[in-house]
Amino acid sequence: MPEKRIKGPKGQEKGLVVIPGEGGVTDSLVEEAQGSPEALERVCDYYIPKIYGYVLKRVGRVQDAEDVTSIVFEKVLLNLGSFDGSKASFSTWIYRIATNCVTDFYRSGGRRKETPLEEVKAERRHLVDADIERVDLSMVLVELMAKLPRKYQEAVALRYFAGMRVQEVAEVLGVTESAASKRILRGLNELKELAAKSPAGNLL
Repeated sequence: MPEKRIKGPKGQEKGLVVIPGEGGVTDSLVEEAQGSPEALERVCDYYIPKIYGYVLKRVGRVQDAEDVTSIVFEKVLLNLGSFDGSKASFSTWIYRIATNCVTDFYRSGGRRKETPLEEVKAERRHLVDADIERVDLSMVLVELMAKLPRKYQEAVALRYFAGMRVQEVAEVLGVTESAASKRILRGLNELKELAAKSPAGNLL
């Protein structure tokens, strides 16, 4: 697949992330992708930026997000032949893989507890004030999210980072809609409590 790169602030390249193609991904396209490189490229073009954005909001650092996104799509390519659209939608399937990869990332201790000062400065150097506020907010939110129980992290992230409906969150997590709603609500309540106790909580 030809390498394509998504542009970040001020046009700098963000590693492996693919520029999204136009249009969504249909069931027939996913089925075709199991045997067609061209169809597979279209599926990847559509989903890589979405998964990268979701992962970045979960892990907080560009390099980590790129690494985890690479792992997600390695698993997608390895397991695409076994995908069964009668059991779950492709979106549910791929976000389940992404969620599990983020969990594995944290379990492995891959993310450093503190972001080095030099890295923070590098992230800020090319940003305008509004962008800096968003970076600060993202960092605070990632740190607070990491303190939640895993089941609440996943539910809140899928609902608000991936923009899923409660029904879709339930499908990805393999729980009922009622259980998904409760996890989202409890996760948000715990986030509010954590934010109230955090020195940087006023950013939220």
